[in-house]
Amino acid sequence: MEKIKTNNGFKKFRKILFRTIVALILLLLLVSIALSLPYVQTKIAHYATDKINKDYGTNINIDKVAITFFGGVKLKNVLILDHHKDTLIYSDRIKTNILDLKQFINGQLLFGDLSLDNFYLQIKNYKGEKESNLDLFIDAFDDGKKASGKFLMKSDNIYLKNSRFVMADYNRANPKDVDFTKLNAHLKDFRIKGPDVTTKIATMAFRDHRGVQVENLTSDFTYTKKSIVLNKLELNTKESYLKGFVVLSYNKENHDFADFNNRVKFDVKIDSATLATNDIRYFYNELDKNQKFYLRSKITGTLNDFYATNLYLKDYKFSTIKGDVNFKNLFPRSPGKFYMKGNFKRISSNYADLTKLLPNILGKKLPTSLQKLGQFNYAGKMEVTQHYLNTDFVMNTALGIIESDLHMSDIDNIDNAKYNGNIILDNFDVGAILNDKSIGKVSMNLDVDGKGFTQKYVNTSFAGDVFQLKYNGYNYTKIIVDGSFKQPIFKGKFYINDPNLFMDFNGVLDLSKKRMSSISIPKLIMLIW
Repeated sequence: MEKIKTNNGFKKFRKILFRTIVALILLLLLVSIALSLPYVQTKIAHYATDKINKDYGTNINIDKVAITFFGGVKLKNVLILDHHKDTLIYSDRIKTNILDLKQFINGQLLFGDLSLDNFYLQIKNYKGEKESNLDLFIDAFDDGKKASGKFLMKSDNIYLKNSRFVMADYNRANPKDVDFTKLNAHLKDFRIKGPDVTTKIATMAFRDHRGVQVENLTSDFTYTKKSIVLNKLELNTKESYLKGFVVLSYNKENHDFADFNNRVKFDVKIDSATLATNDIRYFYNELDKNQKFYLRSKITGTLNDFYATNLYLKDYKFSTIKGDVNFKNLFPRSPGKFYMKGNFKRISSNYADLTKLLPNILGKKLPTSLQKLGQFNYAGKMEVTQHYLNTDFVMNTALGIIESDLHMSDIDNIDNAKYNGNIILDNFDVGAILNDKSIGKVSMNLDVDGKGFTQKYVNTSFAGDVFQLKYNGYNYTKIIVDGSFKQPIFKGKFYINDPNLFMDFNGVLDLSKKRMSSISIPKLIMLIW
């Protein structure tokens, strides 16, 4: 009897267990079916985002969600609004797989691969605010200590298609810094930890709002609140190529981006670059069109006060610049005046190439008579502004050798500019400069103080030695001169101790009179100026 009761109890337990298992299987099946429905998945996603928005004070919206059994997630119409209810992040479609749902709900965004279509990121500082909307969004995930780094986002690979990236600061008159459209990119090992961003840019192509089309950019990228680093940088446009690294240093607390040209510091090493002026003109339109040059240098400072050290520049017409140079106020936004100071080991060029490369700077400052120098090689120091020029150099030209330590002012009107200093000529063809076939090569060492480079404006005093002067086929030697000249009057003295002419003169000469032709040597000296 006991045995029969035991068997009946066991059969009843087995029946209950079987029905329970069937019910659980049916329940799991129903749950699986329900979870596979986009409507249910979207509801769950809305619950998750609502929890995030409630816990962290954010504004994240997702239109539709689809989740696969293998952890894949497809999001449609993802919109994140900033604290002013404007768009911070938007994407038509996002495809990914969430590696840890619990951490996702707690603000730890761990993804495998991310694919984003029509992605839009707009980072901006509103007027009167120091922190950007992205900084404030990330700070929302911190634990009460500002920028503690609780927020974490990681992805093995990010693929951007037909996207846009904007950076703007509305605390200044021209707010837009960056506006990249038609942005397509592949980012590896992407990581946001607190306010810091690191990634490897495997490929990136975009169009800058100024007009430059970047066909490909690769780099190891880092962004913090103090710097932007582009290490192992390679950049290609249709006409240009650059390889090196770039570091931008700044203090966001001091609002440095509000005065980008004068407060954001650059540390740039250009290992090699072939640059087209057509690309550079989008940022600095003083350059002429359709020019290309090779560049290698180390550049430090701000955009409006930078030093290019170990500079090597060569254009496609074989003009070459080697040396160290400092540029100030080169860019139009600057309130100051253009300034350049250089110590050049070599400048090899000609008037046409220099003035064509910088037509509005050098083209309006260099006397047109310099065209006759032909290809020249220059070594020495130079300081240039819009109003004065200081030089200490040796220059080998097609007409002869010039050595000078000279200060020039009022170069805005170059033909009537003021000058003082020392000039040495060695077998220099003065007649070619003056368009006077009667005068040939001159060798001299003179101190000068005056103004004017044409007979119309010349008014100068000078003193020194004229070692040789070829005139009407004869080479005069041993001339000492000390006087002044203002067309057509010479005042002063000169001494000639040539084997065929001895002359000692102290007085005034009117060089316009024909009768002075018999003592025309001083006239030749004056014509040098």
